[in-house]
Amino acid sequence: PEYYARCAKAFDAMIGSKVYNKVFWGTDPRQYSIFAAQAIASGKGPLLEVAVGTAQATATLHVASARTTTLVDMSGPMLKLAGESIVTAAGGTLPDRITLECRDMLAPPGDRRYETILGLGLLHLVPDVTATVRELGRQLEDHGKLFLASLVRGSARSNAYLALLKAHGDIARIRSGTELFDEVRASGLGSVTLARRGAMAYVEISR
Repeated sequence: PEYYARCAKAFDAMIGSKVYNKVFWGTDPRQYSIFAAQAIASGKGPLLEVAVGTAQATATLHVASARTTTLVDMSGPMLKLAGESIVTAAGGTLPDRITLECRDMLAPPGDRRYETILGLGLLHLVPDVTATVRELGRQLEDHGKLFLASLVRGSARSNAYLALLKAHGDIARIRSGTELFDEVRASGLGSVTLARRGAMAYVEISR
């Protein structure tokens, strides 16, 4: 979280850049929003977005939704930008049904459970995907769903940039799509589907 706290505004601009996403990851920011929209539209009960960052891809979607929503990130500066994005999208006021919490995503206060858990650009940040998915699953309601995304091996350029990020300590592991699928499935949480767009993998887990 220290790295993202220092670079919150630069990171916000970077992840929203079509050029950056196309050149380095073979993706488009709209794909993140489409995946997030699928998660938000998957139910009507409480929703948790973890590692929300600046909510670049989800602020407008959360405002348009009627769901009770909790947004979590360990970086205060990132979460502040997320709140500002949502307030702007909502016309100047943070909706009462949306809360922002600066904390560990795996340590919820009380015994909260959610129908849907969303994590964009999350799994490449954790060293143990299986354990992380299993712990997130403890916060999931029966018949709930997780929507999680991760950078994975892709083109030669993507792989070189992943190696640079790993050497700098900005990501925890470099995985192929197959490795990611196997680690998620090993959590035993439920059925798993994985779709790839460039060097980004989108995982859906249904209990």
